Amino acid sequence: MPVKHALLALLTERDLTGYELKIRFERVLGEFWQLNSGQVYSTLERLRREGMVSRLRIDGGDDVKRAAYAIRPRGRRALAEWMAAPVERLRPVRDPLFVKLAFCDPADVDRVLTSFTAEAGRYRDAAEALRALVAREPMSHGGRVRWLVAEAARRAYQAQLEWLECVPRFLGTGSHVMVRRDPKPLRREAATPPAEQGRALETA
Repeated sequence: MPVKHALLALLTERDLTGYELKIRFERVLGEFWQLNSGQVYSTLERLRREGMVSRLRIDGGDDVKRAAYAIRPRGRRALAEWMAAPVERLRPVRDPLFVKLAFCDPADVDRVLTSFTAEAGRYRDAAEALRALVAREPMSHGGRVRWLVAEAARRAYQAQLEWLECVPRFLGTGSHVMVRRDPKPLRREAATPPAEQGRALETA
């Protein structure tokens, strides 16, 4: 879970309260990822039960929200292992737009295309805003990290925009006669040679 390890990484700098952890996290990733306070404190409590952090009382009180947290050796080891380990799997492709497209009736194509046009406008605006943000490459390490995150988001938005612009070319006027067939489960098959792929497309 990236939030868990992000909190551990912030605690390697110094002891911090839950509120301070939230502020520091969003200082780096706030443009793309906001945390709610409940998520921060529930994660900290789980880390405490796992022996990765300890909770320090402030002024002798028992208020969890005022307590600071310190990383323990077990937490440092877990963070180092996570930093060095590859991501276990590719990010799943789960987008409501894909579900809408997959189950749309041919008679509803016009309405679907209208909604996709609106989505394309949103992604275009987001990509343009991020393009302005990454126009200058910063010099500091922290600035470079934030630049890379912003650039990753910009490229993801741009890729989604290009796909959205592809949809009306496939489903626009003249393609409404396509009949939706029952979907078949995806399965791994041997790669088809390019020449055979070309012949298949010509006869489709």
